Amino acid sequence: MKFLSRPLLFFFVLATSLRLAFGVFAYYALPVLGYDTDVENAGYIFFDAARRDSAAWDLAQSGRSLGEAFSGQYESDQYGGLLALSALVYRIAPSDAHQPLWVAALAALAGGLGVVFAVLAAQQTLGESASRRVGWIMTLLPESILLGASQMREPFIILFLAMGFYAVLIWRKTPGRAALWGGLALLGLLTISPGFAALFVLVSFGWIFLEGRSIAWKLALPALAVFALALLVLSLSWQNLVTVSGGPLGVIGDWARETAKWNQYILGRSSGIVQLLFETLPPGIQMPFVAIYGVLQPVLPAVLIERPALPFWQTLGIFRAAGWYVLLPILGYAPFAAWKLPDKRQRRQWLWISAVVWVWILIAAVRGGGDQWDNPRYRIILLVWMAMLAALSCEQLKITRDRWFLRILAVEAIIIIVFGHWYLHRYVGLGFNLGIRNTLAIALGLAILAVGGDWGREKLQKQKKSTD
Repeated sequence: MKFLSRPLLFFFVLATSLRLAFGVFAYYALPVLGYDTDVENAGYIFFDAARRDSAAWDLAQSGRSLGEAFSGQYESDQYGGLLALSALVYRIAPSDAHQPLWVAALAALAGGLGVVFAVLAAQQTLGESASRRVGWIMTLLPESILLGASQMREPFIILFLAMGFYAVLIWRKTPGRAALWGGLALLGLLTISPGFAALFVLVSFGWIFLEGRSIAWKLALPALAVFALALLVLSLSWQNLVTVSGGPLGVIGDWARETAKWNQYILGRSSGIVQLLFETLPPGIQMPFVAIYGVLQPVLPAVLIERPALPFWQTLGIFRAAGWYVLLPILGYAPFAAWKLPDKRQRRQWLWISAVVWVWILIAAVRGGGDQWDNPRYRIILLVWMAMLAALSCEQLKITRDRWFLRILAVEAIIIIVFGHWYLHRYVGLGFNLGIRNTLAIALGLAILAVGGDWGREKLQKQKKSTD
């Protein structure tokens, strides 16, 4: 396995170039094509990036120790790692003026390296064909390009997660190399976002545990059922939970209260479907609605139709939404693809990765509420595992034409068409005034009918064949 093999070099150059090119374009275009705000006039896409980058420049020019970035006095970076790294770049960069593109270039480089390590990891466990799919997904996904072109921490976290997972996969063959890459990955995660260091350790231990031991499913399945029931109770009793304080439930209650406050803030700023529907839903199903709506963000019909929006931001929204809506049904099929693997060990491992990814997608959806920016960037942090699951799904679909994937595609198509009609009527005046609650009921009913009807027909066909 060579790090400078031609395919890896190709993916690295393409991924880095795309991110750098978009970063340069956005820096010079936003003051002209964007909204008249201080952040966009300075060439930044994200407010968080502008705050952190400005603080890094001030620290670099102050002559103080870069260790101050970890002191906790900078609100723009609660962990300090990216702030310190950005300040270091500004101290060694050959420029006397603040040039944000230096850090954007570093993020683009991290994005390119993340693709390399993701491909290397996929080669170890999925094979050459699937690894190329991983490379294309990591390279071309619009959300990944957007974040890799910005002064954000996400491309660095993606890089370190890919690097660390590669180390986990090679530790039996080359323990020395695995220790090197794994150590660097953990160090990077601990300085930039310690929570993801803990997540990486959890995922890695789960992968290794499932690699070498059989699972007592009679014990595991009831435990998973209890966990799922707990999540259901949590969602249905959200209003009671946010009043809990103290003890183990208090930790969850604190998180719930902060999430509820954030969701109220985001929903108060939202327009269209989310605000209208959220206000009319019974309290017990408001949070499940937020979770599902968050999974669908950025909503493709909305970015295509909703007005007003500047051409720059609408075009960017269309690409982001289109990329996610291509990836989403493939990820939805991933548990089915993992279940079909003939090797029991690999089946368990990929079901584990699939569970981690989907739990994280739901957490990001709930935490981000109706927001179309924070929610997707939280979600995309696990891109290395998303890309590998998508590649696994594609490899399985090459072997067999699974109707579950077609059903998932049908549900997505129904959502796009039904809610696309609602947006068309609301913003363009085309179609019928069905009302938002009727629109939701129609979408839900058609989705159940499509999945249930096709599943029932498949069962009848199998019974007919068995009796012939």
